[in-house]
Amino acid sequence: MKKAVVLLHGFGEDSNIWSGFVPFLQKDYFVILPDYARLNTLKTIEEYADFVHEQIQAKGYEKCIIIGHSMGGYVALAFAEKYANMLLGLGLFHSTAFEDSTEKKNARTKNADFILKNGTELFIKTSTPNLYAEDFAKHHPEIIERHIQYATQFPAEALATGMLAMRDRPDRRQVLKSLRCPVMFIIGEKDKSVSPEDAKSQIMMPKFFSSSILDNVAHMGMVEEPEECLKFVQKFLLKC
Repeated sequence: MKKAVVLLHGFGEDSNIWSGFVPFLQKDYFVILPDYARLNTLKTIEEYADFVHEQIQAKGYEKCIIIGHSMGGYVALAFAEKYANMLLGLGLFHSTAFEDSTEKKNARTKNADFILKNGTELFIKTSTPNLYAEDFAKHHPEIIERHIQYATQFPAEALATGMLAMRDRPDRRQVLKSLRCPVMFIIGEKDKSVSPEDAKSQIMMPKFFSSSILDNVAHMGMVEEPEECLKFVQKFLLKC
């Protein structure tokens, strides 16, 4: 039986964000792709983690490696807190164990209100380009446009619910420190969504860790530098 690798997508995207990784990983692993982009029934990050737990158990697995991008990393950490005995490895892909600052919490509240008032399309068109490094966005406008086109299909209520769940999540640095499985960090130096300083400060919190700091990447390493990120993920999986 192949080991299970669970890939969790971030906010404003769905499981298709991992489409460049799946064909390579599924040669050696059973890949599970929980998708919660269209759900408005999950009100807290802990409830998202329970949803992921149900998805894994439905596939017949009791152990897994979880890698979460951005919001997916918050879900992965909540999963680690509740189901640590299931983890063979944990990956934070442009994500952090820190809770939001007061300023960021206020911004998330305003964003949720904006989404409910104005709908998905305007918010996605405004926010999505900021996920990518400026040079990448300049040279690959078609990739940004493709991201915008599929993300505008997400229900406004689902986006607003996810936004508020991220706002209300607690600090989980202690979860990182308590883990005894390998932990992976992928960090973008040009990330505007997750502070690179915060991300780098958590690298040495787990007992067993590996990290990749990408100088020219913002928040979307699996798209901006897919080959580099895939290679690092594959090396990490061998350690689990």
